[in-house]
Amino acid sequence: AMDGKEMTRMAPEIDAGSRVVAPKEAQGLMDESGRASEDLRRDEEKGWGTESLNEMQPLGSVRNPIDRQRADDEEGGIVDIIRSITRLSLGRKICLACTLLTVIIISAVIGACTEGNCGQKPTIIVEVPTPTPAPPSASGAPSQTPAVTPQSHSGATKIVSELQEERAAAGGSGIAGADAMLSFSVVKVYNHDSEAFTQGLEYMSDSSTFVESTGLWGKSSIREVDITTGNVLKKRDLQPQFFGEGCTVFQGKIYQLTWRERVCLVYDRNTLAPADPPQLHYDTDGWGLTTDGQFLIMSDGSATLYFRHPITFAVSRKVSVHEVVGGDSHPVTQINELEMVRGEVWANIWHTDRIARIRKEDGFLLGWIDLTGINPRNYAGGDDVLNGIAWDKENDRLWVTGKTWARLFEIDLIRKG
Repeated sequence: AMDGKEMTRMAPEIDAGSRVVAPKEAQGLMDESGRASEDLRRDEEKGWGTESLNEMQPLGSVRNPIDRQRADDEEGGIVDIIRSITRLSLGRKICLACTLLTVIIISAVIGACTEGNCGQKPTIIVEVPTPTPAPPSASGAPSQTPAVTPQSHSGATKIVSELQEERAAAGGSGIAGADAMLSFSVVKVYNHDSEAFTQGLEYMSDSSTFVESTGLWGKSSIREVDITTGNVLKKRDLQPQFFGEGCTVFQGKIYQLTWRERVCLVYDRNTLAPADPPQLHYDTDGWGLTTDGQFLIMSDGSATLYFRHPITFAVSRKVSVHEVVGGDSHPVTQINELEMVRGEVWANIWHTDRIARIRKEDGFLLGWIDLTGINPRNYAGGDDVLNGIAWDKENDRLWVTGKTWARLFEIDLIRKG
């Protein structure tokens, strides 16, 4: 597959005319992708709890055949008792009122039992099967199969808070190297538009939806996405000369970078209409974008993070991302999509399955998150790589996805090994 970042650049003439696609026009992409159906079939075989394309149900919501049969039996038992009492009353000329009173009492007693007062119904416990190890990848390296955890959890990034406390207790920046590598367990799997070349992803707490930026010339968009179904709720297509990149939301506006056009497009958060001003400009490539609540933090594919003013887009300061190994400092390049998590800048690294945890004050690499094997498909060096991080700060939920992935993963972070 042709590398999207090496496609022929088109003329960067700016046209203010962009159109908003109605929700019905923006939906249905998943059903047209055979790959999405195949991915979901494999998930079901692995027992990951992937829901169907049109209906999402939590694990454990399986119809209990024992309960259904027992209800049928109890209903039949009541009918039999009523019939017996009726025959007895007719044979012995007992008054009809006495018969009805007896039936009412017996029905009430049996009804109380069926509601659990005389004993509980049997319960079927649905266990999530342990996934079998995945075969080695095309490169020969073993592919890790994600673990599956219950849906209730204490916090996706709680382990990061613990690491921060350990570092603070040890003297903070006095620790020379990075924290221990973190891994992951899958909490839940959601549908994701397999035609979306994901460049940016952000959780919106006010609507419980995602804002997602997609790329490629002629296919780029900014959209609002329903988390549960993966359906596109709102969408604005970019003009064909723009290659969409990272996005973030700040003070009621959505900011979306473009790759080589050096234009940041600005939208109204609620309508996706162009904001005032509709465009900001910069003098580098545009890759990832996030915010710390004061500045817009931007990457350009190098080791540099730029802290930009949200109104003028002027650079306030820059840091160089670096990893210290054995006392030596090494630049961390190819920094792509960004997300602020617990005061740290988290970054996808282009063409890798790792997320870098970066100290925003000086660019020091705090540690790595290894997501190897989260998506079982082997890409053999293509562009369909891990890209997209979203964090729900209030409920401490974490999601990741990739370019043209048919799935989006909610994960918990764990210590590796």
